[in-house]
Amino acid sequence: MSFIKHYLLILLVFALAVPLKAQEFLSLDSALARALAYNYDLQIVGLNKQVAQTNHALGAAGLLPQINGSAGINSSIANSKIERSDGVLMESNGAQTLSYEAGINASFTVFAAGRAFLLYRQLGKQVSFADASFRAQIQSTLSAVIQAYASVVNNQQQAVALDTAISLAKARMDLSKAKYDIGTSAKVDYLQARVDYNAARSQRLSQDAGHSAALAQLNELMGADAAHIYQVADSLPIQLNLRPADSSLLAAKSPLLEAQRINIEMARLNQRIARSNYFPSLDATAGYNYSSTLSGAGLLKSNRSIGPGVGLSLNVPLFQAGSMRRNEKLASLSELNAELEYARQERAIARQYRTAWTAYQNAVAAFNLEQENLGYARENLDIQQARFRVGVATSIELREAENSYTASLARYFNAAYQAKVAETQVLETEASLQ
Repeated sequence: MSFIKHYLLILLVFALAVPLKAQEFLSLDSALARALAYNYDLQIVGLNKQVAQTNHALGAAGLLPQINGSAGINSSIANSKIERSDGVLMESNGAQTLSYEAGINASFTVFAAGRAFLLYRQLGKQVSFADASFRAQIQSTLSAVIQAYASVVNNQQQAVALDTAISLAKARMDLSKAKYDIGTSAKVDYLQARVDYNAARSQRLSQDAGHSAALAQLNELMGADAAHIYQVADSLPIQLNLRPADSSLLAAKSPLLEAQRINIEMARLNQRIARSNYFPSLDATAGYNYSSTLSGAGLLKSNRSIGPGVGLSLNVPLFQAGSMRRNEKLASLSELNAELEYARQERAIARQYRTAWTAYQNAVAAFNLEQENLGYARENLDIQQARFRVGVATSIELREAENSYTASLARYFNAAYQAKVAETQVLETEASLQ
């Protein structure tokens, strides 16, 4: 027997000597930083912004000339037979002809009713629209990460509540067993404590599954492996004294509404661009070209030309099968649609803010209430535990006190979570998350 004890002691010492790999601690700030760097939705919107910035160029709007260089060489071998008007016959077999050409040519639209300038302004509006959309996506991503992180913290806290229930049930089970063994308590008290103990352990297993799901969602938002496990904070700070924002400032700060306003401006520019197609356009061309031809047959043995050239081209739209009028009508409808979308979005944000603010007020009130109630439940449990030890309180009374305390603890943690979520939604609608 002493050998077995000695062997087990050696195994225990060896196990304690092996360093355990600690889980990585992930703070809320770190989670937000990772999401800003690796969130896929944010990266996609960021790439759209880069595309708009790249397209915002003078050349893309047609404000710069097109300059092209060209060069070529051609060779041919043919049998030639030429009969002149005076009866002389010129015949050549296998005659080779070589031609060379090179040149630089430029073209530029001199006048198009300001269409190029309108296009350039529209490209600038697209950059502004992409920037507002990017800022809106940042707010959405930050809100989602904060809520997901709060969910992980809440699941971790709910596990603490269940561990507390397990610990209390275990202590009551051991005490009931001791009382039963000495004959001062009925066996049913011990059995009930045992049932409560196993039920709390079963709930703990279910809670572990919920915690894993919450971590997977957080990992997805951060662009990380869904199976990665972190240690998170024990609790999150909650702002309990927020003040409602002014409705006019709310509309001015919202990046979603800003994007809709820019969309209206782009639609108006589209309408002006469509109207510019009614006017004529004037194109200018200029170039410097060289060509040379060497012929093995025919009247000319060689021909060479070199020099500059310029030209003007006037294009007057007379009939386009109604396409110009149709395009103008479509642009007008697009502007009306953008204005309606702005009005709809403005009403939606006002409704969302009112809903979020009401939820925040209720969540804060519930949090304060549960915080107060938790103290009462803790005090009641301490009294019932002391009474049970001396045989004054029954196991039923102790069980009720334990259940009341663990339920109060779980509600308190959930109230803190709901308050954090409501606070985040209010700040997201105000575009104040950072």
